[in-house]
Amino acid sequence: MSLKKGIIAGTITLFIAAVSSVSYGQASQGDLCKKMWDNFQGMRAMTGLSQASDEQFSKFSGFAKSIIADTKTSSEKFANDKNYKVLNDEVLYHSTEIDKASGSKDLEEIQVQFRRLTIACRNCHKIYKSELKLVP
Repeated sequence: MSLKKGIIAGTITLFIAAVSSVSYGQASQGDLCKKMWDNFQGMRAMTGLSQASDEQFSKFSGFAKSIIADTKTSSEKFANDKNYKVLNDEVLYHSTEIDKASGSKDLEEIQVQFRRLTIACRNCHKIYKSELKLVP
């Protein structure tokens, strides 16, 4: 009887530890990608503009800063291999350039960097979906 209670107590303890580590720990790579996807879609909705207002430039900047923060978190917590690091660095670079272009109100540069950001994100998702790693 005590062995059965010990097994049940151990199972419950492991379950609680697993649940608490997921909720307390850093978000998963999939969660970060989903969050970055929302910011990416926000920028995508505005990239076809021929002109942009100050409010739209500030939105570009906000989206880019959020992607930068999430990419840095991803680099620190989840980057396991050289390919992933290179792709993360590309996303970081292009997001930073979008933020700079937003500050100088250069819509053409935002659009150019957004296209490059799109390619970097697409490459990462193709690689890691095919290898069933990291990215959902």
